[in-house]
Amino acid sequence: MPASLTCYGAVGEIGGNKLLLEDKDTKVFLDFGTCFNEGSDYFDAGIEPRHVNGAGDLFEFGLLPEIPGLYSKRALQNTSLKYVEPEIDGILLSHYHWDHMGRIGFIDPSVPVYAGETTALIHEAASESTYSPLDDHIVKTFRTGDRLRIGSLEVVPIHVDHSIPGAYGFVVYTSDGALAYTGDFRFHGPLGSMTDEFASEALKASPSLLVTEGTRVAPRDIRQDLSEEAVLHETVKVLGRSKNLAFSSFRGNDTDRVNTFHKAAQKTERQLVVSMKTATLLEKLRKDRHLKVPRVGKDVLVYVRRKGSGKIDDRDYYKWERPFLDHGMTATDVHDRQGEVFLHLDIWNFPEIIDIKPDKGGVYVHSSSEAFNEEGEREEGVIKNWVDHVGFSYHQIHASGHAPLEGVRRLVQTVRAEKVVPIHTEHPELFRSFKGRCVIPEKG
Repeated sequence: MPASLTCYGAVGEIGGNKLLLEDKDTKVFLDFGTCFNEGSDYFDAGIEPRHVNGAGDLFEFGLLPEIPGLYSKRALQNTSLKYVEPEIDGILLSHYHWDHMGRIGFIDPSVPVYAGETTALIHEAASESTYSPLDDHIVKTFRTGDRLRIGSLEVVPIHVDHSIPGAYGFVVYTSDGALAYTGDFRFHGPLGSMTDEFASEALKASPSLLVTEGTRVAPRDIRQDLSEEAVLHETVKVLGRSKNLAFSSFRGNDTDRVNTFHKAAQKTERQLVVSMKTATLLEKLRKDRHLKVPRVGKDVLVYVRRKGSGKIDDRDYYKWERPFLDHGMTATDVHDRQGEVFLHLDIWNFPEIIDIKPDKGGVYVHSSSEAFNEEGEREEGVIKNWVDHVGFSYHQIHASGHAPLEGVRRLVQTVRAEKVVPIHTEHPELFRSFKGRCVIPEKG
């Protein structure tokens, strides 16, 4: 059969990439994630899909495609879709963000996941500390420069810059020509030259199809257009305005941001204190000689929350947490040294502020994307309530992980594919203003 691409997600929506590429007898998925707003009409924090029903509750509302030969026996329990031996040859994973890999846990574990070496380390850290959708799967790793043979396909992974290390795009050679897939990318990050390298390599392949993200391709882009260097500059200014506690929420797997905030803390004579999960990741990523990350216990310390007994007792902590107790700061420690601390506090751990009891006049740095939907606006409102409650000032400082409209246009015009398929965007119609033929996909 001729090569074909079927989009089971990321169609007119941000995230949820699930792209099935078929060529002769070979079938591979390009990512297998969950959309940011997926199922919000039926599920929320109070109503969740039942684990006992496997994928059944997601099938009910069309949130997962019912494809034979894809899912595990556990995923198909209590569903009408019968289990058959896997007919999928692999998952090509662009990077370790939930909207690209969050549904892999439903796939039969005998289906291998092809991922970058850095992504494999991030998976290992997540698996040790909580859970990873890649658990139980064989993970076959690659780096830029490798060429993978999967059935009739030849796959060339090429790095791109994004808000997590180890992000890749792919050039896939099929029997009908080449396809280029961007994953998520930007040019304005510290390693924007990697995205240029991807575009150059894709151009050399003369692809018949370019499948590209367009998160920020919109009539009005509300996101700040800062570089990581600008984030450092602005953060140093904000931290310098207060002699009291500074804290921030940001994605702990964004190592660019960890490095930036470590530098900001140094420049303002503060100590960066991170969560245990982030510390676990930093320790794991030290195995990657291509990455530079702060050293736990020397460059950064670890925040230690009270757990089961309500005290700091070794017996309350999991095995993976205990090594960090020697490099830890408790709520009392942070209170006593609050003018010397820049604390990384995940949003779900904001109640720790009650234990820290900070003096008024501190600063909070919100280092995530601005709210772009109702759920995000509600969350932002709750955050501002906490910040107001403790008498802190609120500062939005963030460098997006995605290229703005002109950056996407630049990549499209560089690659010069015969056809462009816009995904991971709420406004695919805007791609029609770019040079080249735009094919707006339909789901399924």
